[in-house]
Amino acid sequence: MNLKTVSLAFLAALLAIPVVSTQSFGQEGRDNPLDPVKSRRQILVGPTFGVSRNYHSGGFRTIDDPGCPLFEDGNGWGFLVGLSAEFLPSVDGRWGIIPRITFDQRPGQFRQELPNAKVLLPNPAQPNNPTVVDQTVSTTSDITYSLLNVEVMYKYEILLLGDFRVGAAVGPAFQYVMGGTNRQVQDLEEPQNARFVNPDERPTENNGRRLIFFDGDIPERSSTRFSAKAGLQGEIGLFDNQWALTPGVYYDYGLTDVTPTENWQLSTIIFQVDLRRAF
Repeated sequence: MNLKTVSLAFLAALLAIPVVSTQSFGQEGRDNPLDPVKSRRQILVGPTFGVSRNYHSGGFRTIDDPGCPLFEDGNGWGFLVGLSAEFLPSVDGRWGIIPRITFDQRPGQFRQELPNAKVLLPNPAQPNNPTVVDQTVSTTSDITYSLLNVEVMYKYEILLLGDFRVGAAVGPAFQYVMGGTNRQVQDLEEPQNARFVNPDERPTENNGRRLIFFDGDIPERSSTRFSAKAGLQGEIGLFDNQWALTPGVYYDYGLTDVTPTENWQLSTIIFQVDLRRAF
């Protein structure tokens, strides 16, 4: 089962969560004319922040050469920070609309082991004539990916545990791609006293033990991205319910590719916390 199949199954499961609550939960949310309770505030605004686990998948080549490896799976940790709000049209606050705007960093790293390559070993008997041997090298592609994210989620509370509310949320997201770079290198890890043969005179590092094949913007990078986001969140009131702390776990499934010419997709697990003040 591949990542795309798991992703679609996860989204389908969240959409299938029953929104029918128990009678006791529903009664707790209503105002009783004989014993009225104060309705929940209808607008909440505050900061949001979190960390993300990013999964880059598909396949791409930085260099149009059959000898260049096809990078298929990469991952990395990122972060997000921004502003969130919540609008509660219902009296009991059981459902609401959550817009967010955030700055996201969603990097990733691809790594592969390559077939043998020619390297030079010092020859003590003939210092000016080093020995040419075959050694195994590795290649990595380090991705940076910066987004301005705008999303709108529909939230419905499905469980009440004392003062802690649990809800499901789902909605679309739009991202403007602020930047994206790719740095592809090959490294000679063993032996320590060798270096690459470099007939193409590529840039090097680590005393010739690293060849830099590409270091720049992702070629033909899309300037926009669309995704679907869904997950579970909790909510607890703070400071006499003037503030709401809302931690959540979400899955962001990319609907568009990183580049239009390659099947390079990005999906993300997001651990996010909203801290909103009621107005």
